[in-house]
Amino acid sequence: MKASTFAGLGVLFATIALGGCAPSPAGVVSPAGGADVTHASITFQDLLYVSNANGTVSVYRYQQRTLVAVLTDFTQPKGACAHSTGNVYIADYQRNAIYEYAHGGKKPIATLDDSPYTPYACAASPPNRNLAVANLPSNGYYKTGNVAIFLHGTGKPSILHLPNGNQPFGCAYDDRGDLLIAARIKYSSFWYDKFYYLPRDAQKLIPMQLPGLNYYSVANLIEGVAWDGEYWVVGPIYQELYLYTISVKASQAGEIELSGNDISAGPVAIYRKSLKSRGTQIVAGVGASAVYYWSYPTGDYVNQITKYLDDPFGVAISLGEPRT
Repeated sequence: MKASTFAGLGVLFATIALGGCAPSPAGVVSPAGGADVTHASITFQDLLYVSNANGTVSVYRYQQRTLVAVLTDFTQPKGACAHSTGNVYIADYQRNAIYEYAHGGKKPIATLDDSPYTPYACAASPPNRNLAVANLPSNGYYKTGNVAIFLHGTGKPSILHLPNGNQPFGCAYDDRGDLLIAARIKYSSFWYDKFYYLPRDAQKLIPMQLPGLNYYSVANLIEGVAWDGEYWVVGPIYQELYLYTISVKASQAGEIELSGNDISAGPVAIYRKSLKSRGTQIVAGVGASAVYYWSYPTGDYVNQITKYLDDPFGVAISLGEPRT
């Protein structure tokens, strides 16, 4: 878990000046070179959103890894997630709010009030656009968090209460609308990982044991959960990802090692060409100033982004056009 102090800035969209280096307004990054970036020019391009410790969210063309925009006016952006429509959600931990952006949009199209809770991670359900938000307690290692469910991504959320002392830090929906939640609980000086499952349309969380994950540590280990189109993906734990199927009980389906020397990766996002396909790439923030791409499911290093990043954390992939 990373903590920083952030300064709020105005909501602005970075554009590239045509044939020159005109000065940028405060809080906007304008890369040198290139042509005007308009909403029309990125409508059909896949985009990668990355939250930064300096209170900004960097937006890149996913395939080219080139900067499109720097979104500002966040206080402490943390988790990021995207719906299959292309809409992107950014959880602002300090503002108790989740901001929704259309694909490539300049300003939020909606603001979801999560107060008095502190949103840390999120997930959007493909079938019904429900938005799940993992809320950490605002103070204290031994306090309890919860998960807020915004039906159809709007309105006032219903709250799923976790057992005493559990703190949710990650969540993911599968294509059916089932939800997997990753949480931690602290005993003495050690953290233990806990998992909860919510089938679509269910009202009660089901505690879920994931075989092979009996980890505990003085430091936090698991960074999050994701869905690859076929399996639940849990991790990284150091550089390992663990794959699972869940049908009443969880069964381990495999492990993947992310290549790279002594990397410390954050929550992952998995690139899928459509809802009918399994993931082909995986991305995550690594260290203080990089986002890595790996081939999936091999875990082989592919490439990285190092510009316009500051201690990157949340990552989300927004498809350039709705794909079923």
